[in-house]
Order: sequence, then structure tokens, then C-alpha cells
Amino acid sequence: MIGDEIIRLKEVDSTNRFFMDWIRREKVREGSLVISDYQSAGKGMDGSNWESEPSMNLTFSFVLYPAFLAMEAQFYLNKVISLGLVDLVREMLPNRDDIRIKWPNDIYIGDRKVAGTLIQNGIKGSRFDFAVIGIGLNVNQASFIGEAINPVSLFMASGHTFDLEEVLAKTLEKIEHRYMILKQGDKQSIDEDYLLQLYKSHQLAPYVYRGKSIQAKITGVNSYGHLILEIPGEKIIECDLKEIKFDSSPPGPLSNWRGGTGGRG
Repeated sequence: MIGDEIIRLKEVDSTNRFFMDWIRREKVREGSLVISDYQSAGKGMDGSNWESEPSMNLTFSFVLYPAFLAMEAQFYLNKVISLGLVDLVREMLPNRDDIRIKWPNDIYIGDRKVAGTLIQNGIKGSRFDFAVIGIGLNVNQASFIGEAINPVSLFMASGHTFDLEEVLAKTLEKIEHRYMILKQGDKQSIDEDYLLQLYKSHQLAPYVYRGKSIQAKITGVNSYGHLILEIPGEKIIECDLKEIKFDSSPPGPLSNWRGGTGGRG
């Protein structure tokens, strides 16, 4: 279903923006996908810029119509997309055991970000109408010069290049598999897998909560997608994306990575 219809662009400001304009003009078939060789103004969920060299990575968006989900259960889309991307990166990098989901939906290899997701939902009255899912996956880019402190690509983590079309096909397959599990109603396994894959889950780590530095442990995610943190000896807090920030210390040097930044081929 996902990717049955594909529109390919050489360049666009944002595949999500392109898709939102498209979906306002007409009814778009579920699973339709827009992919661009270069995205000049891609954004992450936090509004940050997404750096991507032309024809080196995957930047695409697609639409789903999850009418089976209640409005208050929208975060399950974040969960299934994130789990699908984790499944994909693990298949691409079978020798790594440090691939995780940084809440709410970034994909990390170690302490570095390899993929991000931006989901824009459409609401009609009291009904969940559609979801446009934008994904940026760093595949073959060898270096990053933008503002982000911790980007990485599959190439940088493995030392070899990947066929973009093959990676795209596998990505869509993994995401659709997880989405169908949700559609079949198995929320429990999704909840369990998501919590199991969370970056820094149940580890004491530094955060900034409402402008104040704290040490806390991630213990879960509530039904609305808010992060649940335990401050040892004090209290448990539930926070949204605007209230909490992960420690932004730069990750370790790439030279310590398995695979390094070896030659292409």
C-alpha cells in the first residue's frame, strides 16, 4: 500500500509542504508518496533544519488515513513509524546493538541521529482525518556541516554505500508491517516494543525541564505521548516536547565507531 503511487521530484522546499498543498486540492490515495532528490527547507519535529546532500539520502512523505484511531491515540503513529525505521536501520547495520528511538521519533545510532520524522495530522470536526508523514533518513552522506551536533548516516556507521531504491523499498516495507499491526489492534505489543527501544530508557541522565537542569530516568510514555520521567527521591513528571530537552553534549568522535568512515564502494 505505502508507495504504490510515487511522485519523484528533483528538488522541493519540503516534501511535507508539497503533500499538504496536494491534499488540500484533492483526495489523495492512501499510501501515495512524494520523494525528492533534494529538499531545500526540510524541517524536523522541533522545527530544526534537516541537512541533506542531493541524491545522497532519502527525504520523502506519504499519507495515511488512520480512521481507526481515536483522536487521543494519535501518538501511536509516532510509535509505529519509529519502530519501522528502527527495524530498517537494524537490518542495514546488523552488527550494531545501539540503535534506539530518541523520544518522540528520532532514530539514533549510539548518540547520533540517523533519521527523523515529522507527522502533520489533519482533523475534520472531531475526527482524525489524515496524517502526512515526512521522513529524512541519512543514507550515503559522508559528512555534515550544518548546525546539528550529532548527525550520522548509514555510510558513516558502516563504511559502505547503499542503493537508495533498495533502502526506500525496505523502509516502506518495515513501516507498513508495523502500521498493519496497529491497524489490527495490537497496541500492547507496539507499546512494549516502543518502550524497549527508547534511547536512555531507565538510565539516569541529564535533561533540561522547563529551563531547569535535572537528573532523571525515562520510565515510560503516557497515552498522549508525553514522556514520563522519574527524578530519584523527588517525583515523577510527565512532559511534552516543549517542556523537556535532552542533554546536548556532543557525542564521541566517529573514529571510535565500528566501520568508521571508510571509502565508498
